[in-house]
Amino acid sequence: GRTARDRNRPLLRTADPAKTLRDLLELRDPLYREIADLVVETDERPPRMVVLDILDRLQQLPPR
Repeated sequence: GRTARDRNRPLLRTADPAKTLRDLLELRDPLYREIADLVVETDERPPRMVVLDILDRLQQLPPR
């Protein structure tokens, strides 16, 4: 991924970079969800189904 190619990632220069990422996600996830217009769970779903879900849900959002 992009973090593997980018050497300028001080937060990932730790003894356990995977734990650092998990900790960051745990901290940031509630904030991301709070400001999101929608949240799409993608676990074990084919990409086509995820796209159809996103399109359907975007159409249901009120106009801005």
